[in-house]
Amino acid sequence: MKPSRPAALIVDDQPFVGMVASDILRESGFDTFHAYDASDATAVLDEHPEIEVVVTEAQLPGDVTGIELCRRLSRQRPNLRLVVTATAPEQHASAVPSGARMLRKPYASRELRTVAGSEPLLLIDA
Repeated sequence: MKPSRPAALIVDDQPFVGMVASDILRESGFDTFHAYDASDATAVLDEHPEIEVVVTEAQLPGDVTGIELCRRLSRQRPNLRLVVTATAPEQHASAVPSGARMLRKPYASRELRTVAGSEPLLLIDA
């Protein structure tokens, strides 16, 4: 049985940033989950296969960056919508897997809603 609301995972080691992203997406109709690093994200995704969108910071603590997390997820779950956030996205754009979107921090609510898929797409692929 498919959930009535889409679900998103926010992966960010800064709790306030994660809460703001979560609020934006919840207001747009998403259920949201949180993780602070790639290891946590993998565990949450294993527990919640209904997650359709992953929004991750490019630089995460630990051995696996947000970019590497996206690479792995694009192979394991190719239907996930992947969004990578960074203060300097141009430094990461060539490393982001095909189909993932880059979002410059700080971002506006509308920009996050757009790349997460809750509004018509207005931004260009990374």
